This record gives sequence, structure tokens and C-alpha cells, in this order.
Amino acid sequence: MRFGKFIAFLAAVSLAAPAVITIAAAQDNNGRGILDAVRDRIARELERVEGVETKPPEKEAGPGIIDFEIASPAGAASGAAAALTSQYRKTHGVSFGKGASIQFCTDDYDEINVRLCPYPRAASGQRAALHDIETGGPAMQISFDDPVASVNMRINPTGGQLDEEFVARMIGFDANGNRAGVSELRFNWYQDAFTWPTGVSINADDGAGFSRVDITLRRVASNNLPVRFLIDDLLVTPAVVNAPPPVAAALAALDGPPRVGRAVIVQSPNVGPAQSTLQIYPAAVRKRLSIDWNAVDVALADQDALGMLAATLAGVGQKYVDVAELPVLAPQAGDDLQVFGNADTVNAVWRADGRDYSVYGSRLVTVIEKAQGASGVGSAITFSGTDDELTASFSLFGASYALTQHCNGGAGADPGCYDRDALGAVAESLVVLVGETGRTRP
Repeated sequence: MRFGKFIAFLAAVSLAAPAVITIAAAQDNNGRGILDAVRDRIARELERVEGVETKPPEKEAGPGIIDFEIASPAGAASGAAAALTSQYRKTHGVSFGKGASIQFCTDDYDEINVRLCPYPRAASGQRAALHDIETGGPAMQISFDDPVASVNMRINPTGGQLDEEFVARMIGFDANGNRAGVSELRFNWYQDAFTWPTGVSINADDGAGFSRVDITLRRVASNNLPVRFLIDDLLVTPAVVNAPPPVAAALAALDGPPRVGRAVIVQSPNVGPAQSTLQIYPAAVRKRLSIDWNAVDVALADQDALGMLAATLAGVGQKYVDVAELPVLAPQAGDDLQVFGNADTVNAVWRADGRDYSVYGSRLVTVIEKAQGASGVGSAITFSGTDDELTASFSLFGASYALTQHCNGGAGADPGCYDRDALGAVAESLVVLVGETGRTRP
């Protein structure tokens, strides 16, 4: 049966007749008799059909689209269905629940194809995915190994009357199984349904995305009862998970300043009000801390996944990044970013939004034995200020850092410069740089 014959059949069923023949009727057990009746009607109506496209689409599904063009199981009869479960998990991270199968769509109709895929072709190629409500329940379930931001597909019922209304509904679920979005489309099953004109989609709101979607198709004229359906050209878009920047995540994971044995780091690095603490507890020593390079590698991988890059280094800054035996922290944006230092200490300076910034890092810290009455610092990031600057001090990956925002003329001239939350946001947005020496894990 050619495409022209198929569309003629669709045109034929819209004619007034004592008993309207529909594709849905082909789902009866008397499939062979109905098929013969359909072919007789087609023969009488061929001359009424003009301009029907009879060629398969020249463009197949694009990259990333699941077009279901996988073969039936070995030894299966022509047109037999292949259960659809995890065939696309390795390549696309997509799995299907119960009731899903691969169907062969062709103009060579037999009882199987008339009943399950009554189309001369799928949206792409010759195969589509079918959901059977008798074996899989009302909804086709599609699960994703990684969260997705959107799901799109073509959809068709396996039968119906011309201009009959259907409602396609997609529900998205998050990783905890909670509803995270709903999309619904009401459409008519048109005479040109074989061209697969109906597409449905769902988009996740800002957040973690969908870990599963459920798709149902309901027949409006039959009390919205679910019906089996076919889908093709399934496209999922990975979610850009709203993960915090690596430095922000590392700061959030800290529960206070680092310790060296029983000692507490009180001056790290050698800046600011730690001097007063040293005067109270003068038994202080200097130590070279070990770097947690495994944690650095995780941060670098997260930065790559988020597309975070440091501002362009000016001058010979890369030379000092390469000799540093600790991670270098730098801004993502800024003017005249320069880096200088040595193996144990490194300083990055830049200008942004009319202010000068510097972030000083060191593997050398001053520690004291925790004496009775020593208060210690209770948070991962601490702030100190002077008349012309605000500093945020913190430790990451085993090294110690001080981010300083240099103010213009004091609080009277530049009050916003002393906003601790704003400076904390700058600290959290910094990126990690590792040079040649750092890559050797000194």
C-alpha cells in the first residue's frame, strides 16, 4: 500500500456512510476483514486525493535525537515488536518503563502493523516507540540517568476518527519523585496524521531538572480514557544544574578554620587582627600545610562543567602560576589581572567595578596550641576591615587565602565597599588555577 492509498483511506473514512470505518476499528479481532473493506474503499477514493507526498523524509533525526531505528530481536517475524527498555541508556542515558516497544511502520500492512502502527512511516525512518496501556498502565515512563531541562517528541494515537480530539499530557518528576512540572496539549487527529504533525514538550523550571517524565494520551470523546500511542524523534536536553561554583561549594563544606593537630590556625596568612591573638598566645610556630590535590581536581572538573574561566592574565603572570605549589585563586572577570609570588605564596591583583582587589594565598600558616580560653574562629570565612579596605580570610584545599577589596577614600566616599555579603560573593565566584608545578602534585 503506497502513501497515496493510505491518505485516501483517511479521506474515505470522513465520508457519510451507514457505518464509519476508522483505523481504530482495525484493532478488532476481525482485522483481516476490516483490512479488506478498507482496501475496497481506498480503491474507490484514489481519484479524490491529490498532492500527497509519497517520498520518505530526506532528513533523518539529528544528533542527540532518539529515532528508535533499532532492529527487531533476532529471529522475530517481520513487523514483530522489540521490547523497549534500556537500549538507549548507554548512548543517551534514557530508559523506558513497562509497556514500551519498538514498532515497524510501513505501507506494507499486515494484521500486526494495521493494529499497532497504522502509518506508512514513522516521523523519522521506519520505526517508532509504542506504549501499550494493557501491559504498561496509562502512562509511558521515561527515566534519565542525569537531570534533563526539557523533553520533546512527536506523538500519534494508533487509531481514531478524523478530527477526533486527544489530550497529550507530560508530567515531570525530580530526583525525589516529586512533581516538578506538567505540560498538556489538546489536538485534533488530522487527516494528514501520517506526517506526524503533533509535537509535545515539557520544560523544567530553574532547578535540578527532571529525572523522569510520564506521558499519557487520552481520548476526549471517550471520557478521557487513556489510549495506546506512538512516539518518535525523542529529544532530551540536559539540565544545567544550578550547582554552586567550586570555591563556594568548598567554603560551604567547611565548618570552621583548619587545624594542625591540636593547634589552631590563628594567622593565615600573615595579615590583620591575628596579631592581637599572637600577643595573647605568643607560643606560635610557622607550618607548611599539605594541599588536598584530590579536592583541587574535583574543583577543576566542576569548573569545566560549569564553563567557568579565569580572566585573561596580564604580563608574566602565568610564570608565577606555573611555579606555585598551591592552587591560585583568580576572578572570572577583571581588568589587568596580574599574578606574582613563589612556591609557597602567591598573590593575584586586578581591578573591577572601579575598585582594586587582591587575593593572597599561602601554604605557610601561623599556629598556636589551643590554650585555655582561646576562642578560635567559629566560621569558615572571617572578615576584617580598616579605614581603606575590607578583607575576607578563609582556607581551601589546605592553603590559606585573604581576599581584600581596596576602598576609595573610606566609608564616607565609598560605603558600599564595606558590604561583607558582597565581598563574600566575590570570594565564592573565584576560580581555581593550577600551573605546571601544581599539576605535578608537589
